[in-house]
Amino acid sequence: MGQLANRSVYLDALRALALGRVVLYHATSAWEVTAFTAMPLMFFIAGSLYANSLEKRPTRAVIASRYRRILYPYWVYLVAMVLLWGALGVLGEVDPAQWVGLLMPVLSLGGPQGPGADTPLEMTWIALWYLQMHLILSLAGGWLRTQQQRHGKRYWIVLVAAAVVLLPIGVGALAVWALWWSLGYLQHDGTLETWLARRWRAICAATGPAGLALFLVFQHSMVALAALGGLLLGVFWLVLAMGARPTLEPHMGSHAWRASMNWMSSRSLTIYLWHMPLIYAIVELGLPGSTSWLGRFALTVVGLAPVCMVLGWAEDLAARKRPTIWPTLPPVELRAAGPGADGPTDVDLRPRTRTDSAPRRTDRRGA
Repeated sequence: MGQLANRSVYLDALRALALGRVVLYHATSAWEVTAFTAMPLMFFIAGSLYANSLEKRPTRAVIASRYRRILYPYWVYLVAMVLLWGALGVLGEVDPAQWVGLLMPVLSLGGPQGPGADTPLEMTWIALWYLQMHLILSLAGGWLRTQQQRHGKRYWIVLVAAAVVLLPIGVGALAVWALWWSLGYLQHDGTLETWLARRWRAICAATGPAGLALFLVFQHSMVALAALGGLLLGVFWLVLAMGARPTLEPHMGSHAWRASMNWMSSRSLTIYLWHMPLIYAIVELGLPGSTSWLGRFALTVVGLAPVCMVLGWAEDLAARKRPTIWPTLPPVELRAAGPGADGPTDVDLRPRTRTDSAPRRTDRRGA
C-alpha cells in the first residue's frame, strides 16, 4: 500500500506534537516550555523509522536516502539564507570553517553557524544543530543497530553511562541523542512497549517529579543538575507516550487524522527549517502582535502554511515524489479506507513483535 501504510499515525502524531512544541518555544523564548522535552521524542521516532528502513534496504541505501531527504531541502534553505545575509551585508562574518559546516552540516563543529551570533540574526541558523545530529546518527545508524542487536544489555549500559556522565559536563549531547535514537530501535522491534506494559506508570511516577524538580530548581544555578532533570523529563514524556498508546491510538484511524499526519510528515522538515527565519521576520518587521508571545506564536503558525505551500516542493523532490502545493493522502489510501470508513482495514499500526535477539546557550535550541 505504499510508505504511509507502513507508518504509525500515532508516532507521526507524537512527532507533530514535538515539532509544535519546538515552534512554541522559539516563538516565546520561555524556557519553562522546555520542560516538555521535544527532541527526545523526535530522535526516538527517527530511530524507529530508521530501523524499519534497514529491514527493507541495505545500510548504504538507507544512509543515502536520509542524506538526500535532509540535504536537498536544507540546501534550498541555505541559498535563501545566504541571499538574506548578503542583503544585510554580513557575509564577511562567516569564516571558511563555518562555510564548510554550512555546506555540509555533518562536518561542522557544534552545528552549522552563520553570521550574527548573539543577535536576532542567529535565529536563521542556531537550530540547524538538529540536522547535524540527524546526519551523524543516520551515518552511524547501521553500526549502532548492529551493536544493539549483537551486545544487548552491554550496549545499553555503555550508552546510558555515557549519556549520564558526559551530559552534565556539556559534552554528552551526541550520546544522549544516540540513546533516544536507539530506543527507537526497540520500539520498532516491539520489545520496548512490551517491557513497559506493566512498568510505565511506576517509571513516570519516579522520573516525572524528580526531573521537573531538578529542571526547575537548578535551571539558573547548576546547569549540570538541570541537564540531568531534562534527561529524566525526556524519559517521563517518552514512557508516558508509549504507555498511553493503547488508549489513544484507536482514536487516530479516521481519514482526518491520517490526512493531517500525512501532511505533517510530508512537511516536517520545511516547518523545522523555516519557522525560525519566519519568527525573525515577524519580530524585525514589527508585525501587529509581534510583541507578545501569543501573537508571535499565532503569526508563526499562520505564516507556516504559505511557507509550506511555496517551499515544500523541496521535500517532495528529496523524497522523489512529484512536487505538490498541498500533500494529500495517496488515492490507494483513500480506496483502502473506503467511503466513510474510520481507517484502513489492512494497516497494522501496532509495534512489531520480534522473537529473535536480534550549554545554557543550548536553551535556544528547543531540546
